[in-house]
Amino acid sequence: MTIKEAAEMTGISVDNLRYYERIGMIPPVPRTASGIRDYNGMTLHWIEFVMRFKQAGVPLEGIIEYMKMAEDGKQTENARRTILEETRDAIQAKIDELMQCRDIVQYKLDNYYNVVAPQTRELLADYHKQGGA
Repeated sequence: MTIKEAAEMTGISVDNLRYYERIGMIPPVPRTASGIRDYNGMTLHWIEFVMRFKQAGVPLEGIIEYMKMAEDGKQTENARRTILEETRDAIQAKIDELMQCRDIVQYKLDNYYNVVAPQTRELLADYHKQGGA
């Protein structure tokens, strides 16, 4: 598949696909006999994998490091597994933090009329009594 088709399929611009390949964020894309990039299922798999890393907040340098290790083969398997475990743990920490935020918002929704709104009115009244704007 052409780079344009890969861009449409992945939602990543042609320029970014070229850039990601150039910096080593995705492995080199196979080429046709005439030198045109020929994206295949494995290439698309790698693109999806690294984009999930990026979405998880892994810096580009970390993704590139992981990809270089992957190219180095079997001797880096333990190090790559460690990176995946660390990434999973960081994602779980973000999820836990977001769940706490969600729980606070849910509490406020559940108690909006009998707690939140009256407290807000009280805080604003105190603020205005103290000369607030």
